[in-house]
Amino acid sequence: MLRLVDQGSISHLPGRGAYMPWITPLADGTFIACQHVGAELGSDDNHVVVLRSTDGRTFTEQGTVGPCGDGYAYRAPQISIVEAQRLVLVCSRFETGGDTGLFDPETEALRRPEMCLFWSADLGTTWTAEPQIVAVDLPPERYTWNSAGQLLQLRPDRWMWPLETWKPAGYDGPPDQRAWALFSDDRGASWGELTVVADDPQGAVLYWDQMNCCLDDGRIYTALWTHLYGTSHDIENHWVLSADEGHTWSAPQPTNLRGQVCTPIPLSDGRVAAIYNDRHEPQGVRIAVSEDLSHFDTEHQVTVFDAGAEATLGPPQHDNFLAEHMLIAFGKPGGRRLDDGTLLTWFWCTTGGVTHTRWVRLEVVG
Repeated sequence: MLRLVDQGSISHLPGRGAYMPWITPLADGTFIACQHVGAELGSDDNHVVVLRSTDGRTFTEQGTVGPCGDGYAYRAPQISIVEAQRLVLVCSRFETGGDTGLFDPETEALRRPEMCLFWSADLGTTWTAEPQIVAVDLPPERYTWNSAGQLLQLRPDRWMWPLETWKPAGYDGPPDQRAWALFSDDRGASWGELTVVADDPQGAVLYWDQMNCCLDDGRIYTALWTHLYGTSHDIENHWVLSADEGHTWSAPQPTNLRGQVCTPIPLSDGRVAAIYNDRHEPQGVRIAVSEDLSHFDTEHQVTVFDAGAEATLGPPQHDNFLAEHMLIAFGKPGGRRLDDGTLLTWFWCTTGGVTHTRWVRLEVVG
């Protein structure tokens, strides 16, 4: 069982939305965090900011990472420690311009994204000014690709970066949506190996927002938001495993969770906690524990955020699930186990009309 012991805001500024946070503890006991901010979840002004905390409770914004107004919106950042003083920030950037937002609800096309990295040699005080763009060996006339899940350093020289595909403007037909993983064997300097993590060859089931972790025995465990294409229906979250550093993956298996984004967090006793978006009434962010990777103890799950009446930001202008999704008012929960055994989790949410980011700390009590 888990028990909520503390909580607070990462950032809370009226008049500006904050989305998709990530918190990284540093060796000196301080914390560095990042998120993207802007007028809306998918607006053209989205850019990445970095924050600091000396105690993991109160965060102060330090500034922007990457260009602003360069024709791209930067979203969904994450910071990882590479070595003593060196950090890497990964994110996706999307072309700006046009009237449809990130998705065109009529054609289902996604604005062209790119996966990119920024580097810091001084623990995040300064960052490279321009992004390192990561090429993906897929035909751009058929696919778009953007990052999903977390960057895993499986060994010092083998890194895994998850991504997912969709369709670009101009492609006439359904999207070939898959969960993939891209690999580097030189600490992020170059990327080449590309592997399918989960896929439905018939295209009826979409495996979105894969969220992954390394179990203590070295296997990679990935949870997937599982959606029926062409509908507004999510089915149970599924999971896959890799026992060979991401070269091959098991077939997707269902859990008993029926949420959306679902992030697994390994516990010190071999169990796994999952923090997930529950978009069934009452909507909110919940965390539950599993002993077998499939069945989670929802009877004793903990609600870390109750969305109440602010689960969405109004009705969509189009009868399309992608248009609905861009109006969600909370999401993308994540977390990690700290050295003291507690769990530090985070997400974005809306209360009192202000979309902001929060953290919640929990302890394992049984």
